[in-house]
Amino acid sequence: MAYTFNEDIFIVDCWLDTEEKEKTLLKLIDRLKIFNVPIILCGHYPVKPRIQKQVDYFIYDSNNDILLEKDFREYEVVSDRWTIMNDYKVFNKVDFHHDYAIWLTMKNAFNLAKQLGKKYIHFLEYDNLPDETQYRQSFMEYIRSHDAVVYEYMKGSTNEPQPYSSTYIFSIRTDIALSLINKINTKEEYFKNKPNGWQLERVFYQTLKTITNNVFVSKYIPNDNELNIYAAWNRNGILKNGAIFQTYLAVDNNNLYIHFISGFSEKPADKDYLCEVNYGNKRFFYTVKKGEYHLELLGDYIKNETVRVFYQGIEIFTQRLNEDLYDFRRKNILEWKNKQSNRRFNIHFVDGPFVEILDDLPYKYNVQFINKKNGNVVYQTILSSNQWCKPSFKYYIDWGIRIIGIDNDYNGYHEFNPKNNRFYISFESKSLGDTLAFIPYVEEFRKQRDCKVVCSTFHNELFEKEYPEIEFVNPGSQVNNIYGMYRLGLFYNGNQVDYERHPYNPLQEPLQKIASDILGLDYKEIIPNVPKLGGHKKKRVCIAIHSTAQCKYWNNPEGWQKVVDFIKSKGYEVRLLSREEDGYMGNKHPKGIKTQPPSSTKEVLKVLQESHFFIGISSGLSWLAWSSGIPVVLISGFTDVYLEPFENINRIINKNVCNSCWQTHKFDAGNWNWCPIHENTDRQFECSKEITPEEVIGKIEKLF
Repeated sequence: MAYTFNEDIFIVDCWLDTEEKEKTLLKLIDRLKIFNVPIILCGHYPVKPRIQKQVDYFIYDSNNDILLEKDFREYEVVSDRWTIMNDYKVFNKVDFHHDYAIWLTMKNAFNLAKQLGKKYIHFLEYDNLPDETQYRQSFMEYIRSHDAVVYEYMKGSTNEPQPYSSTYIFSIRTDIALSLINKINTKEEYFKNKPNGWQLERVFYQTLKTITNNVFVSKYIPNDNELNIYAAWNRNGILKNGAIFQTYLAVDNNNLYIHFISGFSEKPADKDYLCEVNYGNKRFFYTVKKGEYHLELLGDYIKNETVRVFYQGIEIFTQRLNEDLYDFRRKNILEWKNKQSNRRFNIHFVDGPFVEILDDLPYKYNVQFINKKNGNVVYQTILSSNQWCKPSFKYYIDWGIRIIGIDNDYNGYHEFNPKNNRFYISFESKSLGDTLAFIPYVEEFRKQRDCKVVCSTFHNELFEKEYPEIEFVNPGSQVNNIYGMYRLGLFYNGNQVDYERHPYNPLQEPLQKIASDILGLDYKEIIPNVPKLGGHKKKRVCIAIHSTAQCKYWNNPEGWQKVVDFIKSKGYEVRLLSREEDGYMGNKHPKGIKTQPPSSTKEVLKVLQESHFFIGISSGLSWLAWSSGIPVVLISGFTDVYLEPFENINRIINKNVCNSCWQTHKFDAGNWNWCPIHENTDRQFECSKEITPEEVIGKIEKLF
């Protein structure tokens, strides 16, 4: 049947002390307006006029009658949450309880609803964003045949010996609401003689049941993080993002600890939870084991720092340390019974080996990083508990790590073991040529180390199907749970090669060997796997004349035109694959060519695979042509012959003039006319000027 809601009113309780909370309230108001039902906004915190204008009525009660910590004993309230383990005790106290203040807010709003002649009240805390359709069906319609519709705080909570329900979302008949709220009129009536039931949720539900048994437990099924979004501290843990574990802070002397507790007091956890903890500059992951308790040292207590805990990327705990150490410790104290070492190690190989020693006791250790290939100690240092160290080398080394206690009897050895572990290999170069040169060695690393590899390149679309055992991600992606990480590229430290990232001079060896060196592999030339896209061969030759600096061009003024004329005399189409326009940086296209329209890398690859051969310079398109499997004629003087591949490459270089400056000088990408020896002289770019069209034609004659 269809329902109209002329006898209904919404009551929204709010505490808007942040912009995020204001935004959440406005979203809720927008959802409620679709029902065309009046809205009462109420609370003990001032609300901006622009927000008041979004509702029909606003009740502000400046008498925020909270119960302060100093009053807990007088009102028989036990506010501590405590944990007592074999070797420690943790006690946490709250500053106040706002339960009775919310009770008064309800009383104010319920009375206004009565004055307005409304029969049905729908109560919501501001931090609920329920689904409109399901909310109408589960609460607004069901209240027509019941005195109250409640929502269980935890599954089965309304059937416990001391039952309770949520107070952040419920519907109730106005006369029932007033009978309920008028049962309790003072703090004494609210708190005293209720040793098991002083929480608002228990007081509300148990009082409701003294008035009526016609109470329906709503079947509403919440989506993730849509109800009670800004839940306050409570003794049973806050259920956010499905994480059934608790986190509390405590202080021992000036050391701040985070206390993890699996499950809630009324709901045990059924699995482990991997969470991320942030405190100042400290970031780490911790697995809350099913059924376990654990203390983790965060470091010194630092006033105004914030502790945050994330589960699956969602922040589920946050606490700002806005008190002096003494005040915080008084309410969050850690007491040791028999303090013993709980030494743990955090060891990984992300951008080089990393060792962190975690312990509740202040011990010292000698940490040695050993190259197992020759037994040399590459780096060693003295490390105290709760400190970390790492050597500067970031390329592959078969590491052994020895840790020897100085003021304790610990003696341990950790071996680098890639097998079955997860590695992240990041391509730091966007260059197509570099990418094609490096990718085969990522696969070799995976196979030879028998490990799992996650890889990021700027050309993933070329490789995802060709290397199915590699997990490809976009550059800049966050990759978790990795044992090690390597970055592939050409790295400098100022004007010098960065030998902390390269074991050998990358300028003096083949481009592909840069990757095999960084990944610790024996070098052999490997053609990368690329998609097979081409169909039947066409009577076509492809060329690419442009690049990213003039030194890479074939600078013979007659070269390209004579070669194009020769190819066309054989009855072949000449297809220019370069994207740059005619005249780019003063470089004219030869006449008689067909220009490839704007195309994806895969479309260019298909054109190459359908062509007879390719002529190019030292650029990414030459690497793509080589990868496609067709013969390549490569014209270059600024790189030596060993930089590019040998197999299926017809290389043309003039060794009788200045050549191969790439191997001896740092390339200046900001200087288009970079020619480090002869710039601004008659000999500028002679390395390619002196390669004649006749030499190139002599090479390609054999390819028809």
